Amino acid sequence: MNKDPLDSRAVAYLHEVATHGGVRAAADALGVNASVVSRQIAMLERTLRMPLLARQGRSVNVTEVGRMLVEFHREQARRIRQLRVQLDEYRNLERGRIAVGVGEGFVEGFITGALRRFSVKHPHITIDIRSGTTPAIVAMVRNDEVDIGLCVDAGREPGCKIRTFALGPLCAVATPDHPIAALSKVPLAALAQYRLIFMASHFTVQEHMQTMLDAEGLTLVPAYRCDLFSAAQALAAAGLGVAFMSAAAARRRIEQAQLVAVPLDHPIARNFRSQLMTRSTRRLSPAADHLWKQLAQAMTGT
Repeated sequence: MNKDPLDSRAVAYLHEVATHGGVRAAADALGVNASVVSRQIAMLERTLRMPLLARQGRSVNVTEVGRMLVEFHREQARRIRQLRVQLDEYRNLERGRIAVGVGEGFVEGFITGALRRFSVKHPHITIDIRSGTTPAIVAMVRNDEVDIGLCVDAGREPGCKIRTFALGPLCAVATPDHPIAALSKVPLAALAQYRLIFMASHFTVQEHMQTMLDAEGLTLVPAYRCDLFSAAQALAAAGLGVAFMSAAAARRRIEQAQLVAVPLDHPIARNFRSQLMTRSTRRLSPAADHLWKQLAQAMTGT
């Protein structure tokens, strides 16, 4: 395959002739023989079928077409320098964009924890945050809509690289003066006497709840059903019922003494897990890879 004549050493030689005012001066600057410079430019002239140099006595001038090629070379060199700077910025985490899918119950902890530390250190990285249920986050990862997914117990997903972490028990969440606040664990049967706040049925937390209730032969009718953990927390903090989630999901209201989280007394509740995932064949950018590592550290408590 013939090399593009516009992307050749001859164009670079022509640029040096224009810069230094002559073939010999250009050759001296390049550290090559003047005949090499002349021969390369002559070959380019034959290829293009247009003169690039014009002799006037002992001096050599660049023609109009030659000047156009010189400007092309300068612009190309400028763009290559700019590209190298940008690549260094990506490499040094000074530029980039990361898309993260975060389970709705993780949003606040993600923002105040790993994301805050990452953004303080790398303020020029743009972060796109999308939230949703576990199935929605898994779909985002599989469809390449996000670089990283963080959700509750998605299980094994073919084609995904997954790290699983203990999230702590699934808890009953209520106000500090609620009767369950005095318990160390909450038996499922005891929930029948209280107003309950359930998540929508497609939430993984609610799927766990239903599995436990079915195992115990219990049928509980909630007073409220929500599609936002923040709404469930607000209802519980208002004293309107008992919600169900991990203590991590309700951390801010727990720290503000608006809510307490008491573990549910059931084996399934003790195995509540969170998962960090990305598509296995996806190569994360330097910034996304660094955020992945920070999230993993945060979730292991290291």
